[in-house]
Amino acid sequence: MSANSANPNGLGGRLNLSLSRWKDKAGAVLDPMKELVERTACLVIGMSEEIEVRQQDCDELATKLAWVMEQVLQKLPFDSGGDRASEATARTVLEALTTKASDIDNFLRSRPSKAQELMSTRRAETIAKFVKDLDEMRLKFVEVRITSVSHQVAGLHCSSMAAKHPEIPSKPAVFFGRDELVATIVQLLLRVQACRIPLLGTGGIGKTSVAVTALNNDAVRAKYGRDILFCCCDSTPTADGIIQKLAEALGLQYNLDARSGLFHYLRSRRFFLLVLDNLETAAYSEDGEHVHQLLAEFTHLPGLSLIITMRGDLPPVGVEWEEIDALDTLSLDAARHIWTKVARKTDKKLDELLGRLDGLPLAIRLMAHQGKYFTPTQLLVSYEKSATKVMKIGIGGRLGSLEVSIELSLGSKIVLEEPCARKLLTLMCLLPDGATIEALQEMLPSMNDDVLPAASALQQVALAFDHNGRLKVLSPIRDVILVRIPPNGRSLDELRDYFVGLCSRADDVGTVNGKESIQPLSAEFGNINSVLVHFWKAPPDGSIIPQLFAATLQVAEFSQMSHSGDVTTLLAEAHRRLDMMQHRHEAADCRRRLGNVLHSRCRYAEAVIMLQEGKLAFEAIGEALGAGQCTQSLGEVFRMQSRYAEAVPMLEEAKLAFEAINQAHGAAQCTQSLGDVLRMQSRYAEAVAMLEEAKLAFQAMNEPLGAVQCTQSLGEVLRIQSRYTEAVPMLEEAKLAFKAIGAPLGAAQCTHSLGEVLCEQSQFVEAVAMLEEAKLAFHAIGEAGGMAQCMHSQGEVLRMQFRYAEAVPMLEEAKLAFEAINHALGAAQCTRSLGDVLRVQYRYAEAVPMLEEAKLAFEAINHAHGAAQCTQSLGDVLRMQSRYAEAVAMLEEARLAFEAMNEPRGAAQCTQTLGDVLCEQSRFAEAVPLLEEAKLAFEAIGEPRGAAQCTQRLGDVLCEQSRFAEAVPMLEVAKLAFEAIGEPRGAAQCMHSLGEVLRVQSRFAEAVVMLEEAKLALQEVGAPLGAAQCTKSLGCIMLRQDRWEEGILLLEQAEAEFLATRDRAELAGCTKLLGIILRSRQRFEEARSKVRRAKDVYEELGSLKDVEDCAKILAALPAEALE
Repeated sequence: MSANSANPNGLGGRLNLSLSRWKDKAGAVLDPMKELVERTACLVIGMSEEIEVRQQDCDELATKLAWVMEQVLQKLPFDSGGDRASEATARTVLEALTTKASDIDNFLRSRPSKAQELMSTRRAETIAKFVKDLDEMRLKFVEVRITSVSHQVAGLHCSSMAAKHPEIPSKPAVFFGRDELVATIVQLLLRVQACRIPLLGTGGIGKTSVAVTALNNDAVRAKYGRDILFCCCDSTPTADGIIQKLAEALGLQYNLDARSGLFHYLRSRRFFLLVLDNLETAAYSEDGEHVHQLLAEFTHLPGLSLIITMRGDLPPVGVEWEEIDALDTLSLDAARHIWTKVARKTDKKLDELLGRLDGLPLAIRLMAHQGKYFTPTQLLVSYEKSATKVMKIGIGGRLGSLEVSIELSLGSKIVLEEPCARKLLTLMCLLPDGATIEALQEMLPSMNDDVLPAASALQQVALAFDHNGRLKVLSPIRDVILVRIPPNGRSLDELRDYFVGLCSRADDVGTVNGKESIQPLSAEFGNINSVLVHFWKAPPDGSIIPQLFAATLQVAEFSQMSHSGDVTTLLAEAHRRLDMMQHRHEAADCRRRLGNVLHSRCRYAEAVIMLQEGKLAFEAIGEALGAGQCTQSLGEVFRMQSRYAEAVPMLEEAKLAFEAINQAHGAAQCTQSLGDVLRMQSRYAEAVAMLEEAKLAFQAMNEPLGAVQCTQSLGEVLRIQSRYTEAVPMLEEAKLAFKAIGAPLGAAQCTHSLGEVLCEQSQFVEAVAMLEEAKLAFHAIGEAGGMAQCMHSQGEVLRMQFRYAEAVPMLEEAKLAFEAINHALGAAQCTRSLGDVLRVQYRYAEAVPMLEEAKLAFEAINHAHGAAQCTQSLGDVLRMQSRYAEAVAMLEEARLAFEAMNEPRGAAQCTQTLGDVLCEQSRFAEAVPLLEEAKLAFEAIGEPRGAAQCTQRLGDVLCEQSRFAEAVPMLEVAKLAFEAIGEPRGAAQCMHSLGEVLRVQSRFAEAVVMLEEAKLALQEVGAPLGAAQCTKSLGCIMLRQDRWEEGILLLEQAEAEFLATRDRAELAGCTKLLGIILRSRQRFEEARSKVRRAKDVYEELGSLKDVEDCAKILAALPAEALE
């Protein structure tokens, strides 16, 4: 087929056109090399047409072949001019291509029949081999620069055989967090039409790194070859300077002008990629207009793709740029990767240090270099003292010093021409949360007309950026600017006055007007904190001390009530400055407030010291109110640690002190706290009376927050007593009241408690929804502790549903959340819950160290109640392992601990478990008194659930003793008790026990009905273990009636159900029973398999007695049949 017959729209047509153009430029005389080019091209064109018409399975092969040929035609010189080296290179390329094209042509001519094609994969393999060879040829030959020796343009004379091509910068060794952006840029660079890509952002954000990483992409290098030019413009302030630099970089020499030569050269390239780095120097210079015109002219070159990097958030006008957002800061995860790659040292303060760097890549990299020699903890301390010194490596420079990088932006023409830009920047550096333009104009009335142009200038050079409508400055830039150009003057005073005025709205929180004040205070909390800290650090004028102090106390109070932010630094700075200035009352009050904050963060030991110091300071100046408040706070710290013996006298002392000075509010708060102590001691009747007294006192002084908190505590008392029908309305009333006075934290806590009620009633679906609602409410107010508590409760719900695989990650997530906010108590509670999950799965080897870890954690924060609960759980593990003597000792220890802290509920639970230990040893005579003692204890504290459980257990003991006449009424009483408190799971378990009684009495018809009803009830409340036990009992009834096959089927069903619940003890028991039944039916091999399986599980559980029983059964079986 001739070249002229090729389809003009196909690959052959395009190649034919390329060949015609090449021949026109090459001239009429054909030397041997030119003949070789034409012959090879015609062969490729013919094959392309053949493939397009008849052999479509070779489409990819045709495309690759045509592409390689086109590259040869494009890059081959038209006249070697006697240059033997150039001719040899060209001939090598052509000969390799000609040989490969000939091989492909022969392959296409020997096309197999349809039948052969279907029966063999050889053809596909051959095609794939050709494609691979062409790919290798492209990389080995086509990218070789075939030098040009033409003197083509009037006035343009090249001094060498080709323009030179400087190497592009290497890909950064450390590069994380920008993969998606780089992929977008690469995709744009690889498309057919040219693209114009702006990479914008602040200094040090990583614009150049992104550009260089994209350039070094293999596919980009394959497309552009050596036609890539990277030009740094930071020392080139004019358009002519850029042109001169580009021409010199390409090695172009010219007779007329550099512009014509450069543009002719670029126009001659089919694809060319130009990168103008740090273009802001020229774009914002006096010659900026000409620079913009030059960029517009570049866009008229059809083969030229352009990337610019420049500081700012808007690219130069006059160019249709691709839609690429200004570079954002890096994620914490990406920052960690950079640190790990560069630094050698890490510790628990790493995330805090990286958080201070605000995701700015240059700052992270500079700090990571320091991390080769110092730990994050050490660097954090140094950063607080001198950010500029730490953020530097070597001799500095733009990439070695953050300060130098910022100075470049400050020295730009845009900033220098806007007189208020620097002033606004220094003030913005005191606002970590940023501010809207309107808010800035309100904050700074003396700069009202200048705010907008100043903000625009800062954004144009990317020293500030817009984040959700608020103008912000990155943290490392703020820290450097505050050292280099500290704010001062009238505008600084205006900023202070604005935020001091905003703090006064904190007085409304907790009142009926509180809701309207929470939003602005929460939104500006970080800014308030920062401005106040700045004024305390810089010795304030004595005249403004009262203002600063009042604002500091207001924001501290708001922080505690709303659980917003961290005021420890603010209070510590205020205390330090006030102490130095001999303001003794104010300094003592800062100590007290700081002690309260430390208490809320579970830093109990520090809180106690601070509060004791505060109390002494108040007493030294005769301040009874302050001393009483410190005493009250100390009582609260002891209460939270379950140190009730110390908490009660401390709270009573504080109450008396308040009453002595007619401080009704403080006295009511102490009464409320004493009620909470009684509640935690399970002294419910006394707690209710105390809380109602406090509620009345709050109402009398028109203090709605205190009154609703008492209502909330009263609801909690009812919940703990399982009086759910009374608890729910009380908690819902409190929730509505909290919302009405703008106290979202209290409302969220009530929602959480309502979720707990649903969980205790086995209404798990509703419980999960309620807990999720509470979690969202906590999230909305930034209360991380509340969110973690909800996750903990959700994990507990999953545990109660036997969904252990889901419970564990939920509890682990909650533990991490607590650890992130330094909430040691919550983290310890999660560790204990994880240990309990392992315990109920019989994973004792893992459960014990987990529970011991939790116990140590509770002891470390002096939380006796949590430590006693861990001891109790460890006793349960020993009981489940049949290590009864050790279990008794451990449970006795736990019971004594609960009694020592006046916690009768925990003590009663230990007594109940001790009764269970005796039951499992068939020591019923000793067990019954303990169970009755526990029942009485539960009844005495108004805990009906515990009492019902003891009644149920006593009924089961009577069953074990075959005292059925006494057992039945006992179980029926327990069932009614569970139903009365809305506890369907307990009621269903009683039905199961009653069904068992009927089974043992051979009242099979009645037993089946009772057990099936119990099974359905247990399934409805999400208790698969109890349902499986019912299935097993139903199987046993069938066996008692000699209905062997039905009985075996039911036991096998029960076995599968036990397996699904992962209760290995019950599984082993059912499997062992099946083995015994199968042996009795003389199905010896099946019996042997079952008993061996049961024996293996018992060995894993460490149940030696059961292992021995299984061994005896196996020994009694006939010997295994020989094959």
